[in-house]
Amino acid sequence: MRLEVLSSTFRSRDLGFLVAALGLFVISGCAAKAIPEARYLPAGDLLDIVKDFQRLSRDDLYRFPAPKGVTGMNVMKATLIRLQDYEKKHPGQYPDVVQFTQAMAYERLREYDQAIAHYQRVPRSDGSLEAQAANNLEALEVFQRILKKPLSTEDPFEYIKGLDEKVEAWNEVVQKYRGTVYEYLARMEEEKIDRAKVAFVELNRYRMKDGNQLVILGYSQLVTKHRQSRNLYRYLLDFGDFYARLAREYLLQNDPEGLSFDLDTFDQLAKSAAGLYMEVAQVDGIMEKIEAEGKIEAMRGLVEEVKRLNR
Repeated sequence: MRLEVLSSTFRSRDLGFLVAALGLFVISGCAAKAIPEARYLPAGDLLDIVKDFQRLSRDDLYRFPAPKGVTGMNVMKATLIRLQDYEKKHPGQYPDVVQFTQAMAYERLREYDQAIAHYQRVPRSDGSLEAQAANNLEALEVFQRILKKPLSTEDPFEYIKGLDEKVEAWNEVVQKYRGTVYEYLARMEEEKIDRAKVAFVELNRYRMKDGNQLVILGYSQLVTKHRQSRNLYRYLLDFGDFYARLAREYLLQNDPEGLSFDLDTFDQLAKSAAGLYMEVAQVDGIMEKIEAEGKIEAMRGLVEEVKRLNR
């Protein structure tokens, strides 16, 4: 009976049923004396571990940060630790549920090799999760084929072409698995490639015609395409940093006390950087807010110093 309830938590979206089932176990095991709050006890009950994972984990890790548990640890990492503790205390108990939950945690951490290994260990039994594990394995094998496709290490244009092909492949995965965790994981992998393309162009901008403009175009496309990403504010800061770098490079190439210095050119670069920083600083409740405010003050100080020197 208990194994059936555990397995059903993966097949049902009704968490109310899970809570009700938990209530039955709690009532049957209650003692008259007070016991410590459950969240502060060592992980000992598999149903508690599964319940917490189901409650706190989320599919859309593309848009939202990884959830944290009561200790402040990433829920996926905490679940793996708790399951390891459970296996030590209860060896051989409910192996299908243990392996399946571990696989889910690993895939949300984007540790696909580990996830595949654990899905493959889900044993055969009447109430097992074997069928679902097989479906998940199929998706992860698609992921691995894209990830392991080699990129050129000699020709930069072939390298960019290879990145573009991977982006296209990830987009196909997004469409195929729309509405599932694999859609969001594929979006994260696609986003990673898009960011890598911008970084590559930025590192090689002086070897390219109109390299600075290509970087600006790349950042513009990145923040537009991934407007829903949890990393958006980091990209805006990086974009602002690039404009700030251009402003400082202009200072190195043109003495602000000299006649050739164009204050408007410098000011435009500085304003572009500050504008991107301001977009982040105006958002409450994000980690990047304080960093953005500091960058705004630094840019303001630089502009004032340059204006003083240019008089």
